Amino acid sequence: MEGTLSEKCFKDFLILIHELTGITIASNRTSMVEGRLRKRIMALKLPGYDSYLKLVRDDRAEQSLFIDLVTTNETYFFRTPRIWEFIEEKYLPEWFRNHPKQVFTAWSAAASSGEEACSLGIVCQSFKEKFPGFSYQIIGTDISNEMVGRCQKGLYTGRSIESFRNTRTALFKKYLKSNGEDFFEVLPEIKGRLRFSQHDLFCSHQHKDKFDLVLIRNVLIYFKAEDQEEVLSLIAPKLAEDGIMIIGESESLSYIKTPFKLVEPLIYRHDRSTIAVKAG
Repeated sequence: MEGTLSEKCFKDFLILIHELTGITIASNRTSMVEGRLRKRIMALKLPGYDSYLKLVRDDRAEQSLFIDLVTTNETYFFRTPRIWEFIEEKYLPEWFRNHPKQVFTAWSAAASSGEEACSLGIVCQSFKEKFPGFSYQIIGTDISNEMVGRCQKGLYTGRSIESFRNTRTALFKKYLKSNGEDFFEVLPEIKGRLRFSQHDLFCSHQHKDKFDLVLIRNVLIYFKAEDQEEVLSLIAPKLAEDGIMIIGESESLSYIKTPFKLVEPLIYRHDRSTIAVKAG
């Protein structure tokens, strides 16, 4: 491989990344993009970045690998504790009182490697043990096929596990089991209620039922305002009438137009009055 990433080629990559994922990468991240692509270009024995750009544009299979390379996937169990406290102590009890015979359905819309969906599964399983009539299903999606594969395996190690073990020791001991060496996974009764698949947030999710809870955390921050609005406009119709949507701690909907109203910090409901106004 010869040469470095030219300014023009870098800008063309940024355009392509946005076209494929909706993600807007800052113009000062040349070294990050260069570093993430270098090994792949060398593995393909291509002469440089321009050749790889042409390949990605022309080859749909390579586009999937390219998305895996340029998307950031970092998460851990029970991120933002007060969100989980709200779900455990307030939302699930309220939901179950109002829907005692229904299946609670949730969507982890930017699942990354699956820790968020597993955390919700643990919360739901713990609630089910107190209220046996409660039933749940959790859907996890990500644009990266590599991440979806990791979610489906559901094996965790390293910092994510250590953080969980240290902060929620009782839950860790009760709901995770060792899978040999340093790997852990959630118990089968939880894992059996998790379903993962590839999904682009700029397309409407095809799940037949509406979701009682949508977690779309720490992904909107990578989108421009108009792209955030588009994604949220697709999520709104998929949310149950009394369902909630939760965003990330570094995100806000205050400066964009959305069909959601704030319930508590980071927690929103579909504001159906906006529909009535438009219809009138």
